Amino acid sequence: MKVRLKLAMASTLLFLLAGCIKEDMSGCLQDNAGLILKFSNATATSTKAEGNIPETDRLSVFIFDAKGLYISQANDSLIQINDNYFMELPYKEGSYQFVTWAGYDRSIYRLSECTPGQTRMDNFFLSLKREPDNKVIDPPKPLYHGIHDVVTLNSREKTIVSIRLTQITNKIRVVAYNLDKHSDNIYIVDDNGKYQYSSQFTDDDKLTYIPHYEQSADESGPLVADFNVMKLEKNRHPRLQIADEKGLIRYDEGLIDELLSMNPSIDFEYDHDFTIEISFDNYIPVNIKINGWEIINE
Repeated sequence: MKVRLKLAMASTLLFLLAGCIKEDMSGCLQDNAGLILKFSNATATSTKAEGNIPETDRLSVFIFDAKGLYISQANDSLIQINDNYFMELPYKEGSYQFVTWAGYDRSIYRLSECTPGQTRMDNFFLSLKREPDNKVIDPPKPLYHGIHDVVTLNSREKTIVSIRLTQITNKIRVVAYNLDKHSDNIYIVDDNGKYQYSSQFTDDDKLTYIPHYEQSADESGPLVADFNVMKLEKNRHPRLQIADEKGLIRYDEGLIDELLSMNPSIDFEYDHDFTIEISFDNYIPVNIKINGWEIINE
């Protein structure tokens, strides 16, 4: 009887192995199903590796079903987001879509409350935190956004989803010559502090960004103000302002249409670091350079 039992088991095993000798492996007993997310830098330039996301080690992925209802959130930190990084999620069947914020910091940003099975993507927002008077004292940290449409999983194989991340924060340095370093103040004013799940702008109050001023022992040197600001687009209308010691606005110019866009090589999708140099004569600009490009002031 033992011999017969062993022969029966061997025959069954041979039958199963025979069923696996197919190109599609459809007859195999395997568990290769699952979901893997990979990420790349959609705003990389020729000087940066395409897959690398610099300046951030935080990753938050929000999973919604095919109808746009929130399911869950997956987080990772202390990581380097590059070509070798991936996130594996415990889903083997069903249809899902994804919203990703890389660099999300609860001390700087605020997200909508999400309730599984109730919160819809259309009601999912990210906001920049601000003071009660709408001043931004704590500069926004580097933030990237990614989104992927509905993906239906195949229960017989791994599904790999590639999400491209777009940078939506910017660094701006303003170098102002012939101003009073002790009494003049520089501001950026914009209503770019709130975003839909797609990272598109939504209605928000006007924000006043407060810079960090570079300290210099040279009293004759320029006034240097460093800003971190949220998303910039060509058709938006933020303002660069300078106020005197009494708080009176003495200079007020369109940050994008009258300054940054004057440099023809700037592309707001790929460029996120800007230097604005302005020489003043009694608050009247007499010379302007944008990332080294001299603007003829008419």
